[in-house]
Amino acid sequence: MKLTESFRISWRAITGHKLRSSLTTLGIIIGVGAVIVFMVLGGAFEANIAQDIREGNDEPGMWVNTQQESSGFGGSQILTNPIYTESDVAALESIDGVDFVAPEANKRAIQLRHGDQQQTGQFNIQATDPQRLDGDLSAGELFEADDEIVLPADAADIVDGGLAVGDEVQINYDGGPTKTFTVVGIVEESPGGGNNRIPTAGYISLDNYGTTVETPDGDTEKAYASMIVAAESTDTLDETQAAVLDYLKTDSDAAQLKGDDQVIKAQTVDDAVDQIGDIIDQFTFLIGGIAAISLVVGSIGIANIMIVSVTERTREIGIMKAIGARKRDIIQLFIVEALILGVIGAIIGVAVGLGIGYLGATGIGWPMVYPVDWIAIAVVIGMTVGVLSGLYPAWRGARVDPIEALRHE
Repeated sequence: MKLTESFRISWRAITGHKLRSSLTTLGIIIGVGAVIVFMVLGGAFEANIAQDIREGNDEPGMWVNTQQESSGFGGSQILTNPIYTESDVAALESIDGVDFVAPEANKRAIQLRHGDQQQTGQFNIQATDPQRLDGDLSAGELFEADDEIVLPADAADIVDGGLAVGDEVQINYDGGPTKTFTVVGIVEESPGGGNNRIPTAGYISLDNYGTTVETPDGDTEKAYASMIVAAESTDTLDETQAAVLDYLKTDSDAAQLKGDDQVIKAQTVDDAVDQIGDIIDQFTFLIGGIAAISLVVGSIGIANIMIVSVTERTREIGIMKAIGARKRDIIQLFIVEALILGVIGAIIGVAVGLGIGYLGATGIGWPMVYPVDWIAIAVVIGMTVGVLSGLYPAWRGARVDPIEALRHE
């Protein structure tokens, strides 16, 4: 039997029972649609996070930190132990392609006060090299003395009327004294790097604090938990990153001060986006996998209706065999019918999933992402589910005895 003839007979059987065929494909539609919805929303969320990270982080730089593998979806944990010594900073500054190195030393604060107004909570005051803030200033200038501070715009707005260049603020450190700083500059957005889980409320000179450690050579030096290393240009960023990592992992003090299970990273903006994307993808695949369970229900529905179809068409099968139809013709007929149901369910499911995903993403304000790979996978899954669901009914139909079938009422 020609494939076109099998398709014609199968289509006639499907359209002859429209309600039953619609209910049969419903499981596939729900399963595929749910998977596509989660993939669209997961991709849109990832794109939104990537957009937020890249905004204000277009300089050719990298964030040097120490990480330790952790169980679960986190992937790795960023550590705060100071292992990057001043000798490491000087060596990195001498590498070809490096523009500057800005160590980071965070200290937890619990209160920022101006006059009789105050803001309490948990935030970081970060000691760093002023070069790191160059180009981000929206007002004033960079700090030079250890009693000067540059504030992010959101921290400058915490008091009524906002803080301006020349104002004095008091920082109350967690478990430490209160220190007064003069505001000398405002940055529009906090530069990249650091631990963004706790907001940074100000940037001050490295002369203010920094932990001392004993180096592998027996000397005592200041050391930092992380650094920003800026390349001279975007074109040389990859080469500079490779050179920085080569030094840090082989010749640096940090290579000997870190733990055996710890890894030194030099992450660019793209690396950070990829890392976050991997975490989001894990959650998306997990939720999508749970949603795909409904595809099993859909396949059972197709198998069930195909068995019913074999029973209803027993006499038709007998007539076909009596006039020369072979077993493989009968198998082909029912597999084609199951395949049609699976493909229809997958196509409608994709359309429904994209529609709901679009409404959800645009409603939240995320960019719309079309998961082309998953759309193709969904159609293939629909075809596979259809074929697998039709195998047993097709085999059962092929085994029908033509004489007994002709007697069937």
